[in-house]
Amino acid sequence: MKTNFENALAPMPKPVADFFLDIKQHPDYDCAALKIQMTIHFRGSKVGGLNRGSSEWYFSRVFVADCGGIEKVERHGFKKMLKRPDHEYWGRSGAGSVNAFRIALGELTGVRI
Repeated sequence: MKTNFENALAPMPKPVADFFLDIKQHPDYDCAALKIQMTIHFRGSKVGGLNRGSSEWYFSRVFVADCGGIEKVERHGFKKMLKRPDHEYWGRSGAGSVNAFRIALGELTGVRI
């Protein structure tokens, strides 16, 4: 019987699924499959993840602020998004997003995947 994580990976493109497998196996990172999102944590702090419904990669506003990373995420094509007054984050979708997320994540945390 497949786990929720395995079921979430099944329909993903191979590079995206491989990225989440790399995250899951890394000692400093973890991820979880929620109803619509795949969340990523770094040493217990929520980083962001992937909204599977919209195929949008995102970084948490709090995480970006804590890492002083506005320039780092913008350099990789992430834009500040405001869904409602209390929901702000940095998002990117489209071609190259998984690689941009991977690189920006390594720059923000100092720990490459």
